[in-house]
Amino acid sequence: MDVRQQVNAAMEERARQRQEMQWAEFVNRYSLNILFPASVTSKDPSKKLKTNKDLINARLLENGILFEDLQTLPQIQMGVAQVVDNLNKTGCFHSVHLEMSSNENERTKQEFPHELSVILEEKNWYSLYIGGGFKHEGLEESLNNGTRLPKAQFEVSGTLPNATGFLDTTKFQYTVDQTSTSSFLLSHERPLYAWLGDDTALGEYILALPKGSQYSLGLKAVLDTSDYEWTRSYKEYQRCLACALNNRGNVPPRADMIPGYYWGLDWKLGLRDVVPRKHATLPYAADASPEIVASSGTSLKHSLTYELRTNGEFCNDRLLPTAGLDWFAKMELAGPPGDIGFAKAQGGAAVHLPILGEIGEGLALHGSWSGGYLKPLSYNGTCKPATISDRFFVGGPMQLRGFLPAGIGPRTKKGGSTSPGGDSLGGSLYYTASVSASTSPPGIFRNYGIQMFGFANAGTLVGTTDGIPLQAVLNSTRTSVGAGVAASTPMGKLEVTYAWPLRYGPRDVRRNVQFGFGFNFG
Repeated sequence: MDVRQQVNAAMEERARQRQEMQWAEFVNRYSLNILFPASVTSKDPSKKLKTNKDLINARLLENGILFEDLQTLPQIQMGVAQVVDNLNKTGCFHSVHLEMSSNENERTKQEFPHELSVILEEKNWYSLYIGGGFKHEGLEESLNNGTRLPKAQFEVSGTLPNATGFLDTTKFQYTVDQTSTSSFLLSHERPLYAWLGDDTALGEYILALPKGSQYSLGLKAVLDTSDYEWTRSYKEYQRCLACALNNRGNVPPRADMIPGYYWGLDWKLGLRDVVPRKHATLPYAADASPEIVASSGTSLKHSLTYELRTNGEFCNDRLLPTAGLDWFAKMELAGPPGDIGFAKAQGGAAVHLPILGEIGEGLALHGSWSGGYLKPLSYNGTCKPATISDRFFVGGPMQLRGFLPAGIGPRTKKGGSTSPGGDSLGGSLYYTASVSASTSPPGIFRNYGIQMFGFANAGTLVGTTDGIPLQAVLNSTRTSVGAGVAASTPMGKLEVTYAWPLRYGPRDVRRNVQFGFGFNFG
């Protein structure tokens, strides 16, 4: 390339940059004023739209579309993207499109020259699902136990999406696993203001709150079985009614699976049966420790739970953060009319600090802590202490690496055939703490969102009765160090670690190589 060609190329590049700067300046300065309300229509003109139009306009306002007020084009684009994502997550639509056009109304177009149209392709009034997979319950234990495979399950479910037009969901689900253990679920969830009536004073007040249209109230009836035979030699049959109020709607089984800020208040009334594992050859004998057999029987639990989580809201990445702060708090109170009484509190926090290189690419330091305490309440003798299922259990790759799930804490001298080292009894006080350093080397690791990290863990679990001396907590602390690799997947965080337990009890269940999958921080 001669000098003239180089000069021409440089002048063309300078002209291109100048044009881009002028366009960016125009976009940021050019403000739009949109007429309220937005037009909400069906993608298929032959179909009548079910969705409540006031609710759609409320979602537009909550996601940053300021009607009849000046906004720049980038601000509107950001709000549109958030609205589309928000409505798609409700599961009520095949597609959501927003279009901006000129206002053709002669009376208003001078003051509000633009209008917004929301075009919805609603799903069928019902959906059916028949399929299978693996149970999430016990998945982590099976990944770290060479003798146990994940439980396969068959599922049939039916859903009525948006039946009343308020982005509500009615669902029936039946599952059965390979051991013929079945579960049933019947639920209905809709925005809180829609329960109260959108034309009532209280409904209008809630709708006017920030994110008010997303406050959700759900009712649920469940018949289920929790399998703890591999760590505690028993199953628990559950029959319960529940009511859940939260700020998000469509909440999965665990609140830590939701990205972003979450709060929820849950009421539950459940009848529970603890059934020890049956002996393989003796029909009337239990394959469990005497302590588990003594804990068997029926209990009625009536509880109120409040949970608050940031779930990566203040971090640069939901699953593999390198900068930011994350925390959670959970409180549960159980009492009459149930026959179990206790107060239970737990919480935790994590901080992520980049120290070398750019955020997400260099070296980062991480620190986390979590803990909980369970206090029995008798309510003047009307309630029994918490059952074994209400206690804390500690261990596992996403909580205390180097130890298996429920691998530390109080344990019976002898367990069933699936837990020969002793049945885990849980505890009423625990803590875990972790410090780690991570990096994502250039190349395939960074391209696929993979981190390498080294860590040091500490934690303990003590007490099955009220009153725990501080010395018992300090003396029972377990520690471990190690290294691992973590990857972010669409289903959650996946990690493989090798840990060296440095301080442990003689009956702790340890494991060097571990596979972890979940959403926990630490």
